[in-house]
Amino acid sequence: MNLEECLEIGHKIPDCDNMAMILWITHRDLEKDLTRTSRLGISNALENQDHSISWMAPSVSADIVVNRSRQLGLGHRSFTKSIRKNIQNIPLPEIAIVEWTAVEGAYRELKAKSIPWIMMDRSPPTSRGIAGYIQRMQYRKAWKIAQNQSIGAAVKSNHHIDSTAEIPFVIVPGGVDCSSFEIDRSERKSPVLVHHGSISKVRELHRLVSMGLDIRFIGSGNAVNQLKSLGARVDDALPSDQIPMILSEADIGLLHLPDRPEWRGASPLKVSEYAAAGLCVVCSDVSGVSEFEDEEWLTLVPLGDDEAFYSAINELLECEISEIRRRGETARIWARKNRDWSVCVSDLEKLINESLNESL
Repeated sequence: MNLEECLEIGHKIPDCDNMAMILWITHRDLEKDLTRTSRLGISNALENQDHSISWMAPSVSADIVVNRSRQLGLGHRSFTKSIRKNIQNIPLPEIAIVEWTAVEGAYRELKAKSIPWIMMDRSPPTSRGIAGYIQRMQYRKAWKIAQNQSIGAAVKSNHHIDSTAEIPFVIVPGGVDCSSFEIDRSERKSPVLVHHGSISKVRELHRLVSMGLDIRFIGSGNAVNQLKSLGARVDDALPSDQIPMILSEADIGLLHLPDRPEWRGASPLKVSEYAAAGLCVVCSDVSGVSEFEDEEWLTLVPLGDDEAFYSAINELLECEISEIRRRGETARIWARKNRDWSVCVSDLEKLINESLNESL
């Protein structure tokens, strides 16, 4: 039975071979936000399993466009109010995926309409100061609501398991479409270092620059001018379809994070991209990758340890380029097995299907 036939029956279609009409509510801009990559990766993988995704987001391309103020201190409040207003008049999905930032605005109406929902937690608060304090309050409130109202949670790493102890949970790590990274790599006499991703001040990337290494930074954020003033090479962020080609021009991917509590639960998408592209990786030891510490292409370093990170890079640079390439090929094999989006979303899809089956 196709989607049109299902829609003729009514809004809810649990008898259509476990095909779900899913509403996904996110605070991310689906055109501009760098973190949209993981959202779109998950949604594409679910759609490949015949589910249908509708987006509610502060984005012009969203199916339901909501408002989220850019004025400091008004983002969460305006987003919550806009969700409450818009969610009342939408066609009924069978299930909703609600990011923690949207829980406060969505849960009452979802409950009133008997729509089961899964809380998605991909980005715990990382801001500092009063903004970080407020965000952490909102974060705790969202989890409290989810524990009482949702059918489960989807978290990005093992670090969050304690937070979800009272409700069912699945882990959805940062993945990639591995097929898009199958690009022939050019020959080089010496390895190229790359850092790709968010260039924000909270990541303290100036510490990498201070190591005196020749690193190519690719991305955008509020620390770009700071890095350039220190003499670093910083290239603009790229469309997602250009990332595989750019990474094929590098050999060692770097991810150095500060020693702060919020980073310990990171499930870095960039490590998955580096691996899929065939790069060796030097990375801070976070929960999303720590279980793979024995992989020969991966070197893990304690969070915030500049000396250990620098030593790990230099140890790798002492290897022949042929050895770095060989290890990089093992990274590609690992990525296909562990980080293709089809693998990463398998438990989430099971949770969705279980909810559909229970409603029969």
